[in-house]
Amino acid sequence: MALYLLFQIIVSWSIAFCILQLFYKIVSATNNEIYREPTFLTWLLTFFDIDFSLKAKFIASTVINHFMGLCFTAVYYLIWYCEFTEISWTTTLAVGLVTALLRIISWIFLLIIIPSAKVSNFKGYYLQLVFLHNIFTIIVLTLYRLVW
Repeated sequence: MALYLLFQIIVSWSIAFCILQLFYKIVSATNNEIYREPTFLTWLLTFFDIDFSLKAKFIASTVINHFMGLCFTAVYYLIWYCEFTEISWTTTLAVGLVTALLRIISWIFLLIIIPSAKVSNFKGYYLQLVFLHNIFTIIVLTLYRLVW
């Protein structure tokens, strides 16, 4: 049973993450802003003077970003699977909003630490984070309902 739940989490996360990567690329290209979190994490690793090559820092940043998405998906599935709350669109949007707020708070903190923040449009970045995390949550919920 646990292996099946893990399989569900990984498949749902993979599909949702691929859709969100397309969204990131479209938003970054149309707004001339870099909104991809691995890029920000690479800057963070550079700031902390981690002794990796730039390519290794970017790979580590990508792995961290994927891991965070996988953790969020696992938490969503546990909330729905253990029936801590009813599975509805309202609850899903609330969970997506809470997730986005947690990410915004963490990014505000991290961008304060980094002396040369690379985000010039903070409001645009945070608004797209709220939208993005709600879309991520909706995709995962839709897959949970349709497939499993």
